Amino acid sequence: MTHPAIVAKLERALDALHRADFPAAVELLTEVVNEEPGNARAWQSLGVCYQETAQPHLAMEALMRSLRAQPLDATTHYLLGNAYGATGQLERAAACYRRALEIDPSHAKAEEFLIKAESLLESREHYRTGLRLLYSAAPTADDLNRAIRELVQSVAIFDGSPARDNLLEAARQLFELRREWTLPAEIPPELEPWASACERGFQCVQFKNWVGARAAYEEALQYRVQDAFVHHALGFSFVELGEPSDAVRAWLRTLEINADYDFTQFGRIQRAPPR
Repeated sequence: MTHPAIVAKLERALDALHRADFPAAVELLTEVVNEEPGNARAWQSLGVCYQETAQPHLAMEALMRSLRAQPLDATTHYLLGNAYGATGQLERAAACYRRALEIDPSHAKAEEFLIKAESLLESREHYRTGLRLLYSAAPTADDLNRAIRELVQSVAIFDGSPARDNLLEAARQLFELRREWTLPAEIPPELEPWASACERGFQCVQFKNWVGARAAYEEALQYRVQDAFVHHALGFSFVELGEPSDAVRAWLRTLEINADYDFTQFGRIQRAPPR
């Protein structure tokens, strides 16, 4: 049974913790765990103090000591997950959140943070795959097509993904491999404005007038909103203008319209000669 003096000291420590007086709380909690090494609540509270003062490694140590004394405490597993997450150890963080939910399926915070951790892991996997393809010794058109898909997916899942910093390089490498494609000799009258806007967009691209290119392709969308090529071309314009979030949205729309879209299709739109 815990000695009354230790109980009183723990209550003072918890009061200090609730007031965010972390130095006082750490001092009192350290005394408690020195006097009673198996006090799970004191170790857990000490872990919270260290986490709140940006000392995640000390938080991990304290929380693991708490779990030794009370291994089925869902909140401690959740807190340990947060400490792992603060050091970038997402796999371990996710494992802690899963364990918390096994113990207490109603633990809302563990469920929320598990979803976040799994999303970050998925985003990171897309990012790593994209980098591997983009910076291979001699990336092929297929490599670059896959790379831009992976980078776009990484940013789409996690807006803060570092993949956004590689999108410009991916776009420029793909642009070097761009292929021309041809319009029919006769275009329905209702699509003439679309064709003209696309041709203006290409001329702007030739002179690296990305503001003009964006305006032209946005106009083209007014006539063919389901046009994968135009969304794709807009993505290039956005990334060159330093607007990666808009580029990601445009490229995601491209893939929604045509999951197999070839991102090297970004050349001159030529009218076929009449037969």
